[in-house]
Parts: sequence; structure tokens; C-alpha cells
Amino acid sequence: MTEEIPSSPAMRDLVHRLAGFVDFLRARGVPVGIGSELDLARALEHVNPLDRDGFRHASRCTLAKSPADLATLDEAFNAYWSSGPTIDASAETSARAPVSRRSADTHSESISTPVIPVGTMVPIAIRVGVYSPDAPPGGHPLSVVDPRQLSALRAGARRFRRSVASLPGRRSQASHRGRIDLHRTLRRAGRASGEWIDLQHSRKRHTRAELVVLWDVSGSMRDHDASLGALVYTMHRLVRSTRVFAFSTEVRELTQVLSGLSYKRSLVRMSLALGPAGGGTRIGHSLREFRRGFGRFVHPWTTVVVLSDGWDLGDAELLTREIHGFHDKAHCVVWVNPYVRDTNFRPETTGMRSVLPFIDLLLGPTDFEHASRRGPSGEAL
Repeated sequence: MTEEIPSSPAMRDLVHRLAGFVDFLRARGVPVGIGSELDLARALEHVNPLDRDGFRHASRCTLAKSPADLATLDEAFNAYWSSGPTIDASAETSARAPVSRRSADTHSESISTPVIPVGTMVPIAIRVGVYSPDAPPGGHPLSVVDPRQLSALRAGARRFRRSVASLPGRRSQASHRGRIDLHRTLRRAGRASGEWIDLQHSRKRHTRAELVVLWDVSGSMRDHDASLGALVYTMHRLVRSTRVFAFSTEVRELTQVLSGLSYKRSLVRMSLALGPAGGGTRIGHSLREFRRGFGRFVHPWTTVVVLSDGWDLGDAELLTREIHGFHDKAHCVVWVNPYVRDTNFRPETTGMRSVLPFIDLLLGPTDFEHASRRGPSGEAL
């Protein structure tokens, strides 16, 4: 049962200090966005902020998006919160009677503060974030990859298209069933003195694919935006029937943004369309939102490609249901995790454990740069 959080001067002081703590993290290079602050606020509905360890764990889960962020957050947490009051339940009773800074009997315009017990609390400076016209511009920064890497990704996208091809192309191949191939039948009869011994059949070779790309652009993926952005661009250019969607706190389509543009110009358009990098991702919620709004684009011949690290802050059961639905409806489901080729990678996150039974292929971005990886049909990527 969640413990009720008291409304007291000490608690109000904690709220002000929380805003200062977020600013404290940003000054140390931790990119805390509005989405992350909202995630922390929701987490504190289930954790008593007066519990220091619980507060620390809630901050780690919602504000840190990488191992480096975790180390910085722990250091900043100790430095920031140790400089001020140690908030506990006893602080409420000791801080009930506000007193003027100069004197309790002086009716001045100075700001009142809670009573500070000697040896327990020390004066602090509250840092409050305000609007600044010099704030960084909106957008989702995307850097340009090396031309050789882009060329390798383009070749990998071609191999991937052949591997997941599910639609007939223009060329035919011999088959035991299918339409009668008159030309092959006549050639066979000519070799048998004009006797029509048997009929030859052919069918269209599967050389075309249809892709639906779901790209996780949350804060935890920002270190891989360059390579994944290039991969998304090459897939869209080389596979004609490709629809691209990005998800973080919401799902948005990027197909029209990428149409008819060069690589560098497409990055500019995508950066503006994506907006700032969001906080933690609820992958299951995003997939459900996609299914409700764009599920009509997934067919039995469609390959669904999910680009995500699997860090999910949402409901694991919801993620399992949604990825299971893709597995049942689509031609195949491919998951591209930027960490899958790391030597220490283990699919131990809740998100990856939920999706592994329902994906046909688990890849890393570097697999598209080399021809050693095999696709669902056994062909090299």
C-alpha cells in the first residue's frame, strides 16, 4: 500500500529542491527532458519521496538512459541531496512554525522559511529553472554517417530485401505448379521430336518485399541515432513499399518526410519531424497505438522491422500481446537491437525477454554492413 505523502513545509521544500535537482543533472550533461520529469512524477505516486533510497531508485529508473547517466546521477544525487536537509517524518513536526529570517517579531517583507533545527539542517540555495531565450532549439539531432558506411548499409538493405521477399516480381522460375509456360513446353517438345510429353509450369519469383519500420527514438537510443537513421533511409529508398514510423512518447509517420530527398536533406527533415528526444519508452503502449492507428498497413506479406534496444518502462504483458499480434499477422518480424553484437549482450531486459519468442530474426545494425549474417530465408544479409 502506498504511504501517504504529507503536505508540510518540509515537503514543499522538497518539491522546490526536486526542480533544482533536475537542473543540477542537466548542468552535468544528463539530458533530462520533460517526458523524463513526468515519468519521475508518476513514479513518485507509488514511492514516498521521504524515503531516500526509494527516491534514488525512482530517479535512476526514470532520469538515466545509459550507464554513464547512472554514474553521473548517483554522484549528483549524493552531492545535491547531502548538501541540504535530510528529510524524514520528524522534519514535519519540527518545521511547522514558520519564522522570519531576521526575527520572529519583525514584520518585514523577507521570505519565511521553516525552523532549522541545529545540527540537522543547513541553509541551502534553491535553484529554480526559468525560461531562457538562449535554450537549445527543438528537434532531434541526427548526424551524418561516413559515406563508406552508408554504402555498406545500402548493400545490406538490398540483401535484406531479397531475404524477406514475399511478393512476386517480374521474372519467372520453373515450378511443379503454377501457370503453364508455353515457351518451355515447346522447347521441351522440340527436343522430343515434337511430342508434347508433359507440360512445363512456372511462377513469378519472389523478389519484392513490403516493410513496416518502427523506429524507437527515445533517449536511450540517442547514441545510435546516426547509424539507425542511415539504415532507415536506405530501407526506404531501396524497398519501394516501405512505411516508416517513429515512436517514443507518441507514434508518428515519417514516410512522406523521407520521400524524394537526398540522404543529408532527409536527416534535416527527420530531425525537425521527430522533435526532442523523449524519456523512457513504453514500447507495448506505442505498438498498441500503432496497431490502432496504422495497423491496416500490416499484411500477411509484410515484414515488420522494429529498431529498439528493448528498454521498456511499460506493461510487459501488453508488449507481449502486441508483438504476438504482429507475429501472427505479418510475414515475419525482425528486431534490430543496437547492442546485440556486443560481447556482453544478454537479452535480460523485460522488453527483450517478452519479444524473443515472437520474433523471426534478431539483428544488430552492423549485420547490414557485412554479408555474414543469414536472413529468415537462409540468404545472406
